[in-house]
Amino acid sequence: MKLSKRLLFSFLILMLLASILTACGGKPVNLADKDADFVLALPRLVVEIDSNGMPSVAGISPQLLALVGIDVSKFAMDPAYVEWFTQANVQHIELVQKDDGMYIFVNGVLMPHLAWSTDELDTLADTLTKLQMVKPEFQTVLNLLIPIIQHTGLDIVLTFPKQPTAEEIPMRDVDAPIEAPTMSEAETLAVVKARISFDENGVPSILGVSTKELGDAGFAGLQNVGLAPQTMRSLQDAGIYKVTAKSTPEGLVFWINDEQLPYLAWSDDNLNQAADLYAQLYFMPGYEKQRELMKMLLPMLDQIDGEVTLEFPQ
Repeated sequence: MKLSKRLLFSFLILMLLASILTACGGKPVNLADKDADFVLALPRLVVEIDSNGMPSVAGISPQLLALVGIDVSKFAMDPAYVEWFTQANVQHIELVQKDDGMYIFVNGVLMPHLAWSTDELDTLADTLTKLQMVKPEFQTVLNLLIPIIQHTGLDIVLTFPKQPTAEEIPMRDVDAPIEAPTMSEAETLAVVKARISFDENGVPSILGVSTKELGDAGFAGLQNVGLAPQTMRSLQDAGIYKVTAKSTPEGLVFWINDEQLPYLAWSDDNLNQAADLYAQLYFMPGYEKQRELMKMLLPMLDQIDGEVTLEFPQ
């Protein structure tokens, strides 16, 4: 009897997975290296969020999922956010993971997104380990995740209720390639660079003048600016002597010592679309000044040659 129940339960699970994959349809996410030892590329999965925040996966109701032991109520969204998105006419948000990054589409429009390479992911994992932000028992798992991420293609769409009078916005065409951001040819509007050095006590200095000295000179707000001694010890133990953030036409790039980390990639179009999305989300009358500010500042980011370097004692 127990064996029959197990077989029935396994059969229901298999049927459910088959139904989900059938409902997904479309092509699997395109990955560059399809001949690697491990490859997982899945088609688009649509998760419908109702007005109460409850998700339905590929058209399968939460009640049906509960019958086979999948409790989606744990992943319910706050109804206040659902209502906010509905009022702002955000009909769907799509996350596409590929071998070169995580792409974000809102109403089918590409936003600035996270980009990476194998070396950059390795550097991130190594940095987290050295800073002891990952427990020793999870370090092996973290090292295993890097090649898995590089060879996994996922496409998940969250849809939200739309206003009764709103026209339906089509999703991104899965057959159209996702193009990498192109370099801006606009002239540089401003150059902003700073090199900040920290002493053993975590006190920062710029141009040889420390914030402590500035505080003693009357700038009271700078008296206690700096890093805690424990943070300084963690950086030294990890062998981190320099952190750099640089704004480029391709995005906001970060380095630990001289090794690049995953970065925020953008283009002219992405930045303008992000400004439009901010205005769409914060449509309320009280945000008029903020909308104007974001519409002016965000499109300028790829035209600013900015670089900030933090140096620590070795």
